[in-house]
Parts: sequence; structure tokens; C-alpha cells
Amino acid sequence: MKIFVTVGHTRFDSLFKKIDQINHDEWHFISQTYDGNYTPKNGEHITYTNDIFSYYNNADVVITHAGAGTVYNLLEIGKTIIVVANTDRIDTHQEDLIRYVEDGKFAQVCRNLADLESLISNTMTFKAATYHSEPFSCAAEISRTLDLSY
Repeated sequence: MKIFVTVGHTRFDSLFKKIDQINHDEWHFISQTYDGNYTPKNGEHITYTNDIFSYYNNADVVITHAGAGTVYNLLEIGKTIIVVANTDRIDTHQEDLIRYVEDGKFAQVCRNLADLESLISNTMTFKAATYHSEPFSCAAEISRTLDLSY
């Protein structure tokens, strides 16, 4: 199974350390790091790419931090994902999105890195609900309210 791990533009060293502890012959990891102090050793790693969607598309599973842009992009393309709470962050702003994804059953959620390996194992049997994005149609109304040209 090809697994792409992405943290966007955030530091999440503890996730990569956990990935390095996972030893499964049939799982191949490609990790996208940002500015962390830890370099993953399990599989390949990249620091940045202009073509992130090619990595998404080539992966069987994407493990992602709970960044809204990343999560919604992955849900919209119907990718199998595991959304991981970034416990390295001081703030907890990602919790609302994690709760939304979990309550909607759009993906598996990992709040404790000790659970990550079993969540990866469950990806083949987990049946995610289909995510439907709601188009934003209020731009003109907001512009009028703010007296902006639209």
C-alpha cells in the first residue's frame, strides 16, 4: 500500500517519528515535511512540491494534519485519508475540523499517535461517507454589504 504523509506548512515531528516506528513490509511511505527538526527514515521524503496532487493521486491512503485546505482538497477528490491531530501545536484550532470529519464519517481520525498503525490497517475496511462540498454563492451579497465593487 502506498501511503503519502503530508503536514502542509506546519511542523509535526512526532508524526514522522511515529511513522518511523511502523514496520510493515507492504506499506511504502512518502512523507512531505516542512520545517521540522526531524527527518523521516521510513520510506522516502520530500520537503515541498508544486505538484502535491500527483502525490495524492498516486497514494492509496493519505495521512494528513488537520489543515483545512489539505483536508477539504482530499475529501473533494474522494481520497482515503486519516486526519491526525497535530499534538505538536500549542493551539487546538484544528479540533473543530477533526470533529466535523469524524462526526460526518468522512475519514478516520487519529487523536493519539499510538493508534495510527491500527488506523492504517483499518483503511481497507473503513467505509467513509461521501463528502459533498457546498458551493459558496454569497460573494456578491457580501460585496454589496461592504459596499465593494464586484
